[in-house]
Amino acid sequence: MMSKVEKLTERLQGIEIRKKSLGLKASVGGIGSTTAVSERRRETTSLEDKSLVYGREKDKEAILQLLLKEDESVSVSVIPIVGMGGIGKTTLARLVYNDERIKGCFDPKLWVCVSDDYDVVRVTKAILEAFTSDANKLETLNMLQKKLNEKLSGKRFLLVLDDAWNDNYADWDVLRRPFMHGAPGSKIILTTRLRNVAKITSTLCPSQLAYTLNELSKDECLSLFAHHALARPNFDAHPHLKEIGEKIVNKCKGLPLAAKTLGGLLRNESQQRVWENISDSKIWDLPEQQSNILPALRLSYHHLPSHLKQCFAYCAIFPKDYAFDKGELILLWMGVGLLPLSTEKKQMEDFGSEYFDDLLSRSFFQQSSAFESRFVMHDLLNDLTLYIAGDICFMLDKLVGDKQIEIPEGARHLSFLRQRFDGLQRFRPTYKRQHL
Repeated sequence: MMSKVEKLTERLQGIEIRKKSLGLKASVGGIGSTTAVSERRRETTSLEDKSLVYGREKDKEAILQLLLKEDESVSVSVIPIVGMGGIGKTTLARLVYNDERIKGCFDPKLWVCVSDDYDVVRVTKAILEAFTSDANKLETLNMLQKKLNEKLSGKRFLLVLDDAWNDNYADWDVLRRPFMHGAPGSKIILTTRLRNVAKITSTLCPSQLAYTLNELSKDECLSLFAHHALARPNFDAHPHLKEIGEKIVNKCKGLPLAAKTLGGLLRNESQQRVWENISDSKIWDLPEQQSNILPALRLSYHHLPSHLKQCFAYCAIFPKDYAFDKGELILLWMGVGLLPLSTEKKQMEDFGSEYFDDLLSRSFFQQSSAFESRFVMHDLLNDLTLYIAGDICFMLDKLVGDKQIEIPEGARHLSFLRQRFDGLQRFRPTYKRQHL
């Protein structure tokens, strides 16, 4: 009896640790209640970062062309920039916002961080505060929008709405009303992780509703990493660190946030042993007070509805760089009971297709560059699935010599990479696990 109590206590302690690591708070309420997230995205600023930015010149020129293009079909153009967390959307918007070529084209220029705590009144007030300190005296949305309308009326403005999450069209329709009275040629740049936000806000052509920001090339990522680690864009002064530096950058898979963060952790550190420790670490092993990679990616996960959280976590069964088929994944979701039962109007596959498309639009999946009909996850998002799934999903790696693989007791889903000479020995550990 005591052993069962001890096991239960140990399990509850594990749940408590994971609750804290995922930033969850206890919430009082029934079915309609929501789980609060303690972790909030920090405010962004329009002030230019004087440190070098690598690999974004083409992206910058493309956005500048859209900004300077005259479009008589709409009074105010909205240009969404879409990409996964940490890809550099805010950095790109900041580069454009501070470019000399647009300084005489727009007056006023405004920057507002929308963030995940979306509220029409708060965002409207934040925009108005760029003009006047009297915004705090205005309490109702009507008063705020009338005042903002006065300030923008007849002016050719540039507004950056950074980090937008709300994909409710009715909310956007209310927020944008004061903007419609700006002078022709006014522009709004909106950065978001969600393609659905781009759909409801964009004024670009239907074939390209948003500007999709992609990962940096390996060389660009390496230069960015070296800049933050060694205060120079190369390893000329530290040739002994180049090989291990390239291994670290391979972990980043072109994500600027990861290159910048890992470079910052190694700032002015020249001991190869320390670099090797970072190279061998998983993202959740890094000191969180110094690393913002996991919190940035985790924020996207927090914004998922519960049914999508389960479906995304299940993807921990896939190895890195695995190109999966949409239909294949939907069938797997069906097989483990993650999809609603069929109804008169919808089959189970239809629900699965909706779930998949939603995760794709939120940048959790991306089109494979090698196979047009398949999809992949960024390596760091793959790491995130492993972190979230914990012991529930387990990958059976190849045997190293005669070493037995210990499968966690709580493992429910098991996957393996087929080897040329698979033997029974490899699967022997599975017979002890009753929950697979």
